[in-house]
Amino acid sequence: MDLVVAPMLNLLWFLLPVAAAAGWFAGRRSGTSRPEAFWNYSSDFHENLNELLNRTGDLPDGLFDNPSNTDRDTADTHIALGNLYRRRGDTKRAILLHESLLDRPELGEHVRSAALLELAQDYDSAGLHDRSEQTLRKLIETNNRLPDAYSALQQLHERESDWMLAIEVADEMERATGIDRSSFIAHYHCELASVALSENNAEGAKKHATMALQRSEQCARAHVLLAEIASSNGNHQQAHTHYVHVESLRPELMPAIIDARFDALIKTGNVPALREFINHIRDRRNAYSVVRTTRAVIEKLDGLDKADRFFKQQILQRPSLKGLRDWAQDQVAISKPDEREKVQIIFTMLDTVVEDKATYHCERCGFLGNELHWRCPSCSNWDSIKPIIGMEGE
Repeated sequence: MDLVVAPMLNLLWFLLPVAAAAGWFAGRRSGTSRPEAFWNYSSDFHENLNELLNRTGDLPDGLFDNPSNTDRDTADTHIALGNLYRRRGDTKRAILLHESLLDRPELGEHVRSAALLELAQDYDSAGLHDRSEQTLRKLIETNNRLPDAYSALQQLHERESDWMLAIEVADEMERATGIDRSSFIAHYHCELASVALSENNAEGAKKHATMALQRSEQCARAHVLLAEIASSNGNHQQAHTHYVHVESLRPELMPAIIDARFDALIKTGNVPALREFINHIRDRRNAYSVVRTTRAVIEKLDGLDKADRFFKQQILQRPSLKGLRDWAQDQVAISKPDEREKVQIIFTMLDTVVEDKATYHCERCGFLGNELHWRCPSCSNWDSIKPIIGMEGE
């Protein structure tokens, strides 16, 4: 249902300002002052809209010629029109239109707040980030539209990767509105930890990852970072403990951590714990990456036959193209000489199909990729990227 409703809502929000703008223009051409005139020109809709949007100059002529006709309702239409200009890339006219509304204090705080928010987005779209930030701060000073203003300001700092300022804004938003931003703040600390790791600053990375957990105990990403730091320091038991937390918080991330988790557990030298973990995996339906890695570990511990039995049992419980591909690869080596070429062709075809399949997808926008992103590269939502589970995925 969500996959159907979301596009419909997006289309609705796009068409409303279009209809309002075309209606406004049709009303001006007709010279009527009756409200129903906004909607009685459907036959001229496309002609009116094209003429309105293709005008050159600063703003449509006469938009504010009669101040007495510029009430709250028509101001909302002007805001929608400016929004439409911004969406089509005409940020100059969007800015001019929204600034014009700010010059009319008689329209009230509601219109002023809406215009400030839209103007901030205009500046942002135009790449004028400093002016966008200043405008959002003006809106915050009015104590109106605080959640919208703080969210926009927070997203602005996110896009600039200014994680410390993003933390400050999120903290300020929590104090001003009472809206919980702990999960965002945890991710910002994790971003800072990742930057520290890239600069070989393990202590700085550990500090920020720990702060992420202090802000949100549910932050699986912080445990992944702390596990990596512990492994690099030779503390493999601690690393494994962090990976246990990752599984308990977000079991769907097992394909992303399984190799590192087995590596940490093997390096502890605790064979009983290793076998206990293998049995834990054996008793559940697993993503294919988990099956593949576990199979390799079982082969080293108990030999090829037991590893193959585990593998066949697991891929029958959760069939996938990846499992079928690897099974076909196994059959190449044991096939009769006169059948080997046919099996090789099947394996090659399956391998080609599997390589073209994405491994991860975004639950919000549908983005597909082969790498785990903590924030979707397409829609910028956090924690929305998940492994694809099923025949064509894990």
